[in-house]
Amino acid sequence: MDLVQSQQGAVRVLAVSGRLDIATSDIFRDALLALVADGAGRKLVLDLSAVNYISSAGLRVLMIASKQARAAGVAIAIAGLQPLVAEIFQISRFDTLFPCHPTLESALADRPEAPAAQARTGGRAAADSDGIRVRFWGTRGSLPTPLGLPQLRSKLAAAVQAGAGLNLDTPEKARGFVDALPFHIGGTYGGNSACLELGADDDNVVLLDMGSGARQAGHDALRRLAGRPGTFHIFMSHLHWDHIMGFPFFVPAYIPGQRIRIYGCHEQLEHAFRRQQAEPSFPVDFSKMGASIEFVRLEPGQVREVAGYRVTGMLQLHGGDSYGYRFERNGKVVVYSTDAEHKPENAEDVRHFVELFQDADLVVFDAMYSLADSVSIREDWGHSSNVVGVELCQQAGARRLALFHHEPMNDDAAIDRLCQDARRLEEITRVGKGLDIVAAYDGLEIDA
Repeated sequence: MDLVQSQQGAVRVLAVSGRLDIATSDIFRDALLALVADGAGRKLVLDLSAVNYISSAGLRVLMIASKQARAAGVAIAIAGLQPLVAEIFQISRFDTLFPCHPTLESALADRPEAPAAQARTGGRAAADSDGIRVRFWGTRGSLPTPLGLPQLRSKLAAAVQAGAGLNLDTPEKARGFVDALPFHIGGTYGGNSACLELGADDDNVVLLDMGSGARQAGHDALRRLAGRPGTFHIFMSHLHWDHIMGFPFFVPAYIPGQRIRIYGCHEQLEHAFRRQQAEPSFPVDFSKMGASIEFVRLEPGQVREVAGYRVTGMLQLHGGDSYGYRFERNGKVVVYSTDAEHKPENAEDVRHFVELFQDADLVVFDAMYSLADSVSIREDWGHSSNVVGVELCQQAGARRLALFHHEPMNDDAAIDRLCQDARRLEEITRVGKGLDIVAAYDGLEIDA
């Protein structure tokens, strides 16, 4: 391994060549930490274009240097990763910790490029100039419901039976066949509890609820930020465990330099987050999280401007209270209304929700039960039905309805049936423009 230091304007450059492994990591560490100690308030670029391999020992040196650099006010960027080294960065998730530039020139100019992983996955959930992109990271209610082996084998058996006699002898033919299967066979609604993301500009991230889907949401946001600090705006519908359980596994909360603002209408907002990480429930206390975390109390009915959105909250009927939110931006409207029970005979309740949903481009709605269940054996359980969701959206003139907060007991076929029933109800009761209806699943993206 060879090391060459240079000064490019106001930027220090350390060019490394050869292998960064256990045999060379000590030399690399000493040189890198000396530059960090001597470079307070400056930028340091590691030119790794001539590095053909990096091991965990070399990556650990980068982590040590990163921690010391933050304390010293030094910004570290990576330049020129060869394909193998770039893939090791992606596999180890180090591409989420450092800004990675394709060339030394772009690193010096501070023009971050999208990492390869982002290009493969179709990019971030962004707020386009003419719309709002919504990504569902978790759509289940009450508790996570992973797909079990019996359900998976049933799907495989159904797919094999459907493909009997077909000539599926190439990957392209096989993928085309799978894509054409009914969703409850060829796909899955997923098992994570509630978490959504709304597109945002710059380095803002807007999330709704912190169910188990928040874990993946956090990883994806860090990948997009590529080592830059971001501001995470988190809106909480309520504080039941299925909606906060993902926060202890939300990696941005552990990273110094990240900023997290948690918004909610509950007086116990901060207490609920701290309590679930207190002994003996979790091994890492809330106080050990490295990010800057603050809690912001909202008042129902009052409009707040957050990350380019006009946000209005409204009280909903649910044990311990929950709150729905209306998000407005660039003439588009997204409504998030989960964990809410509706009494169809209560005209005042209907009027308030029609106002909340009015002319929405997308309404994310708690459709946990059938109407029969919601008004009988599960009355006063705090949830609603596909039928009420259709009726409220029709009265409000909403454009699209996403059925959400799926019952844990419902498999993919049962959720499919609830969605088909809702579509049929909309069809036979339609007056004027139609209402597009989908059943939300983990990974679904919608442009509102």
